[in-house]
Amino acid sequence: MKVVAVTATYRRPAEVARLLAALEKSTLALHGVVVVNNADDPPTRDAVERSTLPHRCVDAGGNLGCGGGLRLGEEAALREFPALTHIWILDDDTVPGPGTLAKLLDAMKDADAGAACPQASDAEGRLNWFPGLRDRAVFNVLRRSRTPEEFLEHCGPHPEPFTWATGVALLVTREAIGLAGLHRADFWMRGEDLDFSLRITACVRGVYVPAARIAHLPPGGGKVADDFAERMKHAAMLQNCAFLFARTRHGRPLIRHWPGNAWRHIRRFGFFAGMDVIIALALGAFAGRPAGVARGDYFRRKMVAAG
Repeated sequence: MKVVAVTATYRRPAEVARLLAALEKSTLALHGVVVVNNADDPPTRDAVERSTLPHRCVDAGGNLGCGGGLRLGEEAALREFPALTHIWILDDDTVPGPGTLAKLLDAMKDADAGAACPQASDAEGRLNWFPGLRDRAVFNVLRRSRTPEEFLEHCGPHPEPFTWATGVALLVTREAIGLAGLHRADFWMRGEDLDFSLRITACVRGVYVPAARIAHLPPGGGKVADDFAERMKHAAMLQNCAFLFARTRHGRPLIRHWPGNAWRHIRRFGFFAGMDVIIALALGAFAGRPAGVARGDYFRRKMVAAG
């Protein structure tokens, strides 16, 4: 197996250096790593150049967002490492365990799967950022479980099929990407991982692997301030998800989750954030525009204008 890791980053050299250091310790050597630098950030470039792994640092020429950055990275991986068999898409703030990649590959082989995601936990060892499992009962246990051990106690370590997965860590085969395509560049902020994983699992089997562990350690301990920028990012996610469930066949499962996410947006950001929900639904579902395209980038422009 020849696995190439791909990540997109924006001025987070410390997190990139930490990720690369963890990948260097993998018990299964990576074929290469591609880091997309979404900013003109020399410290990030320096962190990549210090890696002992075969690497490429791709200058995006501007902030393409996560979707555009990952697409650029996937294109570079396929071009620069033509023998690759798998692409491992990783957030820049993840820390894979030494045996994580090997366990994912083993699970994919046993389950005849084309995609796999590990169990993610935070700095305190609590579960976070889980996928949408096909088995509703197991999914409910996963959502209620506070720690990996609690989930394993109830459901065991065997892989579970999923429909959608977050972009924290997703391993996919070259064949699956050939069938489903690369990340969409027009999603700019939030939701690009849902679209990509749903397209993948519409073509191949995807499995959640509790035995494979990864730490997801966003700056600030994962606590995001309820500020205007975060409000606009979350609204863009609502817009992208509305586009997916209304305009794509593979995105239809998201309609079940959209009302709950919309209500959480209002609860978190206040009564007047209800207008964000209306605009997100109008732009995404009715106008059919993702949040990264002209006349669909309302929330992006508001965020940029606010500084």
